[in-house]
Amino acid sequence: MRADMFKVIVERPRKWKGGDGAADRQRRDFEGPPQLGMRAGYDYRALNENLNPLRRYLRAQVGRPWSKVYSEIAHNIDRRNTVQQHIYQHLDQFVAITVVWKDGRLVDVSSGFWRWDRHSLHQELYVDPRTGLLRVNEQHGGWRRSLRKRALECQAKIDARRRTLDEFTQLHLLDGEWYEVRLARLPTRARGDAQLFDVITKRVVPREISDGREERARQYGSHDLYAVSKRQLSKREKKSYGLPGTPC
Repeated sequence: MRADMFKVIVERPRKWKGGDGAADRQRRDFEGPPQLGMRAGYDYRALNENLNPLRRYLRAQVGRPWSKVYSEIAHNIDRRNTVQQHIYQHLDQFVAITVVWKDGRLVDVSSGFWRWDRHSLHQELYVDPRTGLLRVNEQHGGWRRSLRKRALECQAKIDARRRTLDEFTQLHLLDGEWYEVRLARLPTRARGDAQLFDVITKRVVPREISDGREERARQYGSHDLYAVSKRQLSKREKKSYGLPGTPC
């Protein structure tokens, strides 16, 4: 670890002052006191630490005994210094230290009460309880990976029930059978007393396009479409489209 790691992490301009102190409210009050101190009415500045160097250092130590890694950290970052001691509080963000095996899985027994899953390993790294070595948490994905995974799962569910052939033609799985569904775009305004009937939902389409838009978006992938006709596919057609013969 570089000797000036604490400077790289801590010595960074803070971003803003927060809070809404009593003196700050008095500043905005026309009937408030005529004079106030220059620093009155503000809270402390928000922290703006650059933790990437610490994260990169810890990632580079994977496979080493945690006791040696921690000794290097303690050698370069002094706990007696208030500013440097703050860095130790960030270790928990990257490394799960007090890890044990429980019911066939790794759990962090020191996880805080504020997490929805108290004992899950949410950090990128963990200390192997059997060997004491620093390991990569393979289950860690970060919020971006979780969003991508959720999007793929959602798309897989859609593909199991709906396929899009073109702008106004889709294949739908309804009651265990695949149908070719013809769609049409909703008019921007009602045309006299004519009613539009959706053959999939088996309901009259509301006159206001804003009504039922979420349901149409889930059903057809667009809020301004509705089904005008449907036709059951033959076995040959289902085979040509690569469709399953029974529900997933």
